[in-house]
Amino acid sequence: MRVAPSVSLTCYVCGSTFTVHNRVDMEAGRRTVLQEPSACPFCDAPVRSIPKLDVGVAKSLLLTEAGAPQEKKDYGTVEEFLERFTRTEAEVDTLLSLARALDLAAWEEGNLARLQRDKDAGLKTETRFVAKLREAARDGGLLERLQRAARPVKDAHRALWNHHMARFKQRQPR
Repeated sequence: MRVAPSVSLTCYVCGSTFTVHNRVDMEAGRRTVLQEPSACPFCDAPVRSIPKLDVGVAKSLLLTEAGAPQEKKDYGTVEEFLERFTRTEAEVDTLLSLARALDLAAWEEGNLARLQRDKDAGLKTETRFVAKLREAARDGGLLERLQRAARPVKDAHRALWNHHMARFKQRQPR
């Protein structure tokens, strides 16, 4: 098993830079990669890696909102999706902006063109849910539901940020 080398991280709360080391833990024949430290040494914010927020992540968010079976299975609710893929209020806003900017008609047309060449069942299901998203976007309900789902996640991110920034400020030399 390959283990990622030690990496330098910048804390998403306090902005401090520190090194995270990866180690392999062997328990009952199972290998688990553990990051040390598991929290920022300056503010105690947990180390959380998220993927780059891009169009693919925004599409998954929208499919989760639409109730697509694979996304619901993988991510649960929109709130759970946002909790998993964001760490800050700004990241929630970025993801919502990406979702808002998606051209749903082009997405659906692209899927329909691909379905002409390949009768993939997953793509067929996705296309059905993209059509549902287009309808929801037309009446304005889609973006309102996303904003509503984002509010408690943003509140939780803000509370966490405030807590860890207070800890960071306590630890600063006077």
